Amino acid sequence: MAHPHQMINGIDSDGHVSIRTLTAEPLLRGRMIGGEAGLGRTASWCLPLSELRHPVVPGDDTLVCDLSGVAVHLPTTILTREDAGDLVAELARRGAAALLAWPPPDGSVPDPAAPGLTAAARAADEAGIPLLVLRADADYRAVSRLVGQKALAQTTHVLEYSTRVHRALAEVLAHGSGIPAMVRAIAGLAHCPVMVMDADGETLAGAGFDAAGTGPEEIGALLAERLPELRDRRGTSAGLIELDLRHDDPPRFTHVLIAPIVVGGELYGRLVLTEALWPPDEHDLAQHRVIAEHGATLTGSEMLRQRSVRAAEERARGDFVEALVHGRFADPHELEARARHHGFDITGRFAVFAATAGALLPAGRRDQRRAAAVTRLAQAAEPSGDRWTMAAAVGTFIVVIRQVSDGGDTPSDPLAEHQAVARFARQLHRALRPHLGDDLRVTSGRPGPGAAGVSASYYEARVAMGLARHTGASPVCGYDDLRIYAALKEVAASPEGRVFAREILESLRRVHSQTGDLEQVVIAYIKSAGNLNAAARTLKLHRNTMLYKLDRASRALRMDIRSADTQFMVWLAHHIDTLAAVTGALSDELSPPADDVLVT
Repeated sequence: MAHPHQMINGIDSDGHVSIRTLTAEPLLRGRMIGGEAGLGRTASWCLPLSELRHPVVPGDDTLVCDLSGVAVHLPTTILTREDAGDLVAELARRGAAALLAWPPPDGSVPDPAAPGLTAAARAADEAGIPLLVLRADADYRAVSRLVGQKALAQTTHVLEYSTRVHRALAEVLAHGSGIPAMVRAIAGLAHCPVMVMDADGETLAGAGFDAAGTGPEEIGALLAERLPELRDRRGTSAGLIELDLRHDDPPRFTHVLIAPIVVGGELYGRLVLTEALWPPDEHDLAQHRVIAEHGATLTGSEMLRQRSVRAAEERARGDFVEALVHGRFADPHELEARARHHGFDITGRFAVFAATAGALLPAGRRDQRRAAAVTRLAQAAEPSGDRWTMAAAVGTFIVVIRQVSDGGDTPSDPLAEHQAVARFARQLHRALRPHLGDDLRVTSGRPGPGAAGVSASYYEARVAMGLARHTGASPVCGYDDLRIYAALKEVAASPEGRVFAREILESLRRVHSQTGDLEQVVIAYIKSAGNLNAAARTLKLHRNTMLYKLDRASRALRMDIRSADTQFMVWLAHHIDTLAAVTGALSDELSPPADDVLVT
């Protein structure tokens, strides 16, 4: 049985005619015996009782089980039987829309006081199924023809309305005006506020909302509270949803229609129509259902188009960023052509920023979408800035290339560049942290000229990332902040330096104990400037245990660890080993930088 609110001029979108509309026809103007409360029921066809089963036996499952949308035409003589009440109840249980009682050809009407008729009227009232006694000329052939013609005519009316709605919205789609224009067109057709939400429940566009009334933010918050599945991308099969949302201040209700926007089986978002009246007008609500269905389909097409364009732009930007940071251009002409396309000034000075967090580790399509969204946030991390900026996802990193000065013949200001790099790194961390979590780390390389400077700066940013993890540095740091490692780059790259580090550290690593390795103990002792108690607290060891381990370290090194020279040797070996481990991990991934750039 169709819901009465689905009616347009008494007809729903499936061609079901309300009983109230049918009884307005001259042929069906009869006497209502009972079930007046069910006039909102709908019917699309009429069948005689003889085709169902005659005589009907209450509870007999051989009767046609589903009578939804069927008006049953039956002789009035059946209503005078003692089991007439059971018959009415049985037909109502099977879903019949109405009972149309036709008098015999002589036109005689059953006695209203007949026990069977009284029981039938009572059963009709209890079941809420209209029971009418028709005129003598309302035989089955005439009634069935009338119901069929009425349903067909009104179905055509609904289809025509749907076609008009689809044509109007298709014109907006053809112009490619975007989602806001589509929402404005839908609001204009529906004459009510309309909003589009993405699959995560965030509002993308809204139209028709009164500045002094309920806004899309409030509706979105109420929907997120009522429908947790708004944030579940798997909930795409719910179809059209209707809700009465309760507002607390002031207390009131708002009726909304929510149509899922599904493209290729994937939930892209939801179209929400907010009724202007509560309770909503039945005719308006029926029209809005049609508008919501077509609007959701065409909005999905627009969202797919925009997503495709954006994905293509992001792929092109990502390819250019990867080519820049890895120095992978076939020749200078390719670099110049791609630089012109992306607005990259090959004479400018650029710094590279690398951001990573556990949330960027690829684990599925949802994580890929998160990385794409975070990349867009990184691109707009400082919208007020006038410097060229480009961001892209490179592996498990969000890489941002930012111009810090014009370069060319203009001399650079190292201090100003350092301050600009540090400021943008902090801004980038603030922008991304709410989306990636507290383990977010942002590092930066030093500015350099042109494409070669980008490649060198990226290498430094990645080196700084590895060193920051090994040393527990600040979540936001640059290669300049790890200057000691920059000073040791040539030593760490030389065979002599690596042999020196290996010999010093291996003598400590060969000695194991149950409470920790000696290298860790010695490094903690050196970092505490030789303060035995401070080092013991750092490692959570007893002072005597700390003394014992330092004594073992001295024997392993064959030098007194309390000596400044010995401490410097271990400290130097540890830093060389750390730097070699970090740069070695990058050697297979990154192209060797230019010789005149400070990298390892």
